[in-house]
Amino acid sequence: MEALQFLVGKEVDIFNPQDTESVDGLMATGRIARIAEGWLVLANPRSGEPDFVVNLAHVGMIAVREVAPTMEALPGGKLHRLHRPPEEKDEE
Repeated sequence: MEALQFLVGKEVDIFNPQDTESVDGLMATGRIARIAEGWLVLANPRSGEPDFVVNLAHVGMIAVREVAPTMEALPGGKLHRLHRPPEEKDEE
């Protein structure tokens, strides 16, 4: 998760993988206090106190907020997609 460390301290919107134009997948909004062991620790932007965590396994997109919600590319101009292993099928 070191590749995401540049997000620490930024205010973000976090969306689940099912986010589409017809389904709002917004899961959380806050300032990223730290990223540890596959978890995003979010702080309330007003109080600054960490008050919410999100497991990266359930994150589809992280949008960095400026004045209005926007997407920010990684340094080098590329978006970073989290690659997920294929879902395991039940063999019953």
